[in-house]
Amino acid sequence: MNTEHIVGLTYADRLRMATETRHRAIIERLQSDLAELTSLMGPMTEGPEWPAGAAWLAARHQQNSIVISDGLSDPWVERDRPETGLGLEVFIESPDAGISLDAPLMALADTWLFPLTAEVSHTLAGYPRLCERLVNGELLSLEFNIDHIKDGRGRIGALLGITAEADKPLSLAGGEVKLVPITILTSAELKFLRGKGEPARHELAGLLKTAGIGHLSSLHRPSLV
Repeated sequence: MNTEHIVGLTYADRLRMATETRHRAIIERLQSDLAELTSLMGPMTEGPEWPAGAAWLAARHQQNSIVISDGLSDPWVERDRPETGLGLEVFIESPDAGISLDAPLMALADTWLFPLTAEVSHTLAGYPRLCERLVNGELLSLEFNIDHIKDGRGRIGALLGITAEADKPLSLAGGEVKLVPITILTSAELKFLRGKGEPARHELAGLLKTAGIGHLSSLHRPSLV
């Protein structure tokens, strides 16, 4: 990666450049305004290490609502570490966020999209090896308990990395960053994946694409397995 641009810059300058170029790239990709959701989560006194700090954005893409991590790709303060942080940002896109399309973007903080995106992004911040695998094009599945999603399913499963238009890398000041979709799974789909490894993940991703769902997330769709 070419890091000649950082010579003579303070860390604050490097961080500002990364944030500005990331926000511009996301706005251009989604053709949407952005709203910062960081402060709505409150201060973090403990948790996984993000390059500069945990943050999230709200956006829309056509008729869908989106919450995106905003900081996994920040530069590390140490100059011998990657200028693109963990090399990715994650997002969830849904047609059924539970709010109207004319609601302010900040309202997405009160939907199920926010806690799920936060849970996934915190997990990735705590396990950089998972980030490497996603950047290299692997499909991963994760499983959580999220109290905000009260539909009787208990554990929540998500498939990460289904190829989408947004899979094209974002160009930031420090280099290219991958934008990785989070796709929520039904209880049956989560059960199908348990213990079966990468072939099952690819099979399910293929079913989602064939059904026209792709990377989109919905709490109310039928199971595909």
